[in-house]
Amino acid sequence: MKLIHIAILLLLFVPAAAGVTNWYNYEDGMVAAGSMQKPVIIDFYADWCQPCVAMEEGTYPDPRVVSELSDFVAIKVDTQKRIDIETNYGIAYYPTVVFLDTKGREVSRHIGYLGPEEMIEEIRLSRGKLPKESPGFDALFLLSAFVGVMITLMYRRVFSRNASDKRVLDP
Repeated sequence: MKLIHIAILLLLFVPAAAGVTNWYNYEDGMVAAGSMQKPVIIDFYADWCQPCVAMEEGTYPDPRVVSELSDFVAIKVDTQKRIDIETNYGIAYYPTVVFLDTKGREVSRHIGYLGPEEMIEEIRLSRGKLPKESPGFDALFLLSAFVGVMITLMYRRVFSRNASDKRVLDP
C-alpha cells in the first residue's frame, strides 16, 4: 500500500517539475486527491468545443498556470464519454471548470473560456488567496451597519421621549 502512495506522489510531482500538468481521469484523480489530501480541479470539456480546445492549447500549458496547478490534482472529463459525471455535477455548458476542496466538496466553478490570467485568478480564488468580494464590499457592509445603528439610536431617542412625556390629553 505504501508503494502505491509513493507512486502517486511521484506522478503528482514529476510532471510539475517538468513544466506540464499531470491530468487524471476522474476515478484515478479522486483516489489520488483523497490519498494526498489535495484540492481538485476538474475540467469538463468536449472535443468539438472551440473554447475547450483553446484552453487545452493556450491556457493549461502556460507555465504560470502549470505552477499554480501544482498543488492540485487535475482531472479532465470528456463530457461526451462520461455523461454520468457530467450529470452528477450538473454541467450544461462547456468548458466548465470545477474546484473541489480536500474533502471533495465543491468550492467554486467557472463556466466558459479562461485565458491564463483568468485561470490563475480562479485558482487563487478557489484557494482563498484572493478575497471573494471586492474591497468595496467590506466598506459597504460597515457603512450599512453604521447606518442601522444610527437609525436604531434615533428611534430609541424618539420613543423614549414620548414614553417619558407624562401628559395625558383628556378631551
